[in-house]
Amino acid sequence: MFKTSSRRRCIWLFLVFASSLFARGQYWDLLGCAQVDRSQDHGEIHITRNDQLFRAIELRVGGESIFFDRLVVHFSNGTYQEFTLSDRIAPGGRDYVVDLPGQQALESVEFWYYKEPWKHDPKVSLYGNRLPAPETESIPQEH
Repeated sequence: MFKTSSRRRCIWLFLVFASSLFARGQYWDLLGCAQVDRSQDHGEIHITRNDQLFRAIELRVGGESIFFDRLVVHFSNGTYQEFTLSDRIAPGGRDYVVDLPGQQALESVEFWYYKEPWKHDPKVSLYGNRLPAPETESIPQEH
């Protein structure tokens, strides 16, 4: 049998893990992807779903690790915001989440990286986190 403290710890870890999966998986939408070109030091992902409002973006890497320098997020209203990353993202490792100011419609995301001697050019995927659509209000029925 588990001791009471061990049981509580297991339940707490399960709840944290389950809520994390729910929060991460339910509303992340694939916005686009780009193959990194080893002859360049930056890339860009154009967003085709610019009618959606997003509160955060997430970078995921496939293939090989990439050391990102910075991101420039271009919004549909013509403004942009620059984010300094200075971080290495490994495939299957920790993804990089950037919180956006409020909810924003996106136009494109530019990313700068350090060129490395990759065996194969890595791939960058961009995901957006949006709030769920508000539920329709039900009209009380008279009996």
